[in-house]
Amino acid sequence: MPKVKAKRHSVSLDMTAMCDVAFLLLTFFMLTAKFRPEEAVTITPPSSISEKPLNTKDGMLMVSVSPEGGVYLATDDQMAREFMLERMANRYGIAVTAEMKKNFMASEIVGYPLGAMRQVLNMKPSEAKALSKGIPIDSSNNELSYWVGYAKLSNPELKVAIKGDKESNYKVFADIIGTLQAQNINIFQLVTGPENKPK
Repeated sequence: MPKVKAKRHSVSLDMTAMCDVAFLLLTFFMLTAKFRPEEAVTITPPSSISEKPLNTKDGMLMVSVSPEGGVYLATDDQMAREFMLERMANRYGIAVTAEMKKNFMASEIVGYPLGAMRQVLNMKPSEAKALSKGIPIDSSNNELSYWVGYAKLSNPELKVAIKGDKESNYKVFADIIGTLQAQNINIFQLVTGPENKPK
């Protein structure tokens, strides 16, 4: 007589717990993600084969060069930003109000001559973008030198990087490097876009 086989039942999984875990992971990644930092102008750096990533652990001072040759300065070190503002305002005799300081700290980028500083700082950062034409770096009025000097004075560990557009004029880069060397900053990084290694 044949054996009676027990009927097999399919395995059922409760998906509620898996959905909870998926939504918790999604929420975690959404809340911990860093947004791409705002740029004053769109910059397309030249590509290169680089194995060394940009080290921003101890703070970074980014000098950006637009295709038109405008120079912009950005740092994520809030104490350095506040120190730079106070020193530049004292140097040029600009009285900084609490509202102006708040607007400066909210904007990521410095990209205007000091003559326009009062006007720019009285605007919201989104409105001030239109006035950003770049920091003067010519030999008669090299304001970048003071910005960089005060940034390094506030944080000697601050690393410096230069990010330029591939269509930028070489002379602007040479002027920036000369300015950095005049401030005794001889170690800096050049930011490039990624490129695949040749086979």
